[in-house]
Amino acid sequence: MDGWPPVNCRRFDGEGDMEFRRRSARVCEIVLAFRFGRIEYDEGERLERELEKLQSPAFYHRREMAHH
Repeated sequence: MDGWPPVNCRRFDGEGDMEFRRRSARVCEIVLAFRFGRIEYDEGERLERELEKLQSPAFYHRREMAHH
């Protein structure tokens, strides 16, 4: 395998276009930071938790319900 696989971020049910683009861009930013070792340990722990939330449909839908 040559290089890294592409960063994929699936769209959640009911997620708007702009929100998906922002979330997808942030997922890509975090994954690339991990891949290229541009983060310190403490920041890595925080980013790992953020990435889990960004990729969780359950977290997305809980957040949406809180905003309505």
